[in-house]
Amino acid sequence: MSPYRVLVLNNYPMDRVVREVELKETPDHVLFGVNQLKQFGFEPILLPYPAFGPWHGLQRLLRLLRMPLELGDLQQQVVALRLSSDADIVYAPCGSQTHLLQYLRAVGLYKLPIVTLMHHSFPKGKLDWFRIWQRRLFIRGADRLPTLSRAVADDLKVWCSPVSKLAPLRWGPDVSFYGPWQPPGSGVIATGRTGRDFKTFAEAVIQSRCPATVIGLKGHLDDPLYHSSQRLKVIEARNEEPVPGEDRGWLKYPELCVHMRSHAAIAIPLFDQSNLAGLTSLMDAFALGRAVLMTRNRHIDVDIEAEGIGFWIEPGDVEGWLHRLNWVSDHPEEVQAMGWRARCMADKTHTSFQFAMSLANLLKQVIIRPSTMR
Repeated sequence: MSPYRVLVLNNYPMDRVVREVELKETPDHVLFGVNQLKQFGFEPILLPYPAFGPWHGLQRLLRLLRMPLELGDLQQQVVALRLSSDADIVYAPCGSQTHLLQYLRAVGLYKLPIVTLMHHSFPKGKLDWFRIWQRRLFIRGADRLPTLSRAVADDLKVWCSPVSKLAPLRWGPDVSFYGPWQPPGSGVIATGRTGRDFKTFAEAVIQSRCPATVIGLKGHLDDPLYHSSQRLKVIEARNEEPVPGEDRGWLKYPELCVHMRSHAAIAIPLFDQSNLAGLTSLMDAFALGRAVLMTRNRHIDVDIEAEGIGFWIEPGDVEGWLHRLNWVSDHPEEVQAMGWRARCMADKTHTSFQFAMSLANLLKQVIIRPSTMR
């Protein structure tokens, strides 16, 4: 039997990340199942990103005019339209790329089934009243909308009919990339980019007994606060795109893992969130087997306190961070046990292979029985 051909539209260059995974520079969970689809009978066709051409120019013009139109990546979708006669399904590992295709499918002008992985619910902003019809078409034109958390699925239910289109999928890390569990070092480390509230974390560290490290992009940690105490170490990474096989771009994962592994706990300080920020760093904590200190985010499915792997802190709560940082410093054995439980969770129930298998089953279901509810 010939493999099912899958058009993959993403908002960062999948071919670059595939190469990074092959070179052991990046764990494969950031490919959201794409690299493992072949073993389940699929042939992924990675569409270019960024895609350049006349439609890219038109999209730039619309953005300059601030038109409240949610169109996805126009040039990438035009490429998909040209390739659609030789494909069986469209898979978008993010919800930002395929709006036009879904609009066309919603009104019966596009035949391939579409599966779009939703990381976040729809953002709120000005002129939302004008976006209502666009979001209804977006939902209607998708055959399935898997989500990375139950909370995101719940947010989308108000738009989705039937709600059976929504399918929470448990994302998990590429455990083999991180290697066997190792006993923790000391102190707490905070990394990441999206929605990070490093300032609140730094204010707490300076007052605590716990040594800590912050890793951020160059130019993002210039505030004198970050350099006011020997207790807080700051590592600035180059703020440029990485190149597979070359020492360029932000810190590559092996180097980042060395820093995270040398600490007792991983901190994920966030501003008050309306999306799924912090999930990738949580995957790092699982796979490395480190305790977690994290700003409470209702979009994260895992209850780190109920699972015994860490503590929640309220947004902007310097005193809360201070209390938990001191607790980590004073309870090394309990912190190690938390990390071990986190790694056990990753090994048993949260892996990138399990995510890819669930995704493959979903894609096959959609190909065999595409949605008739439009």
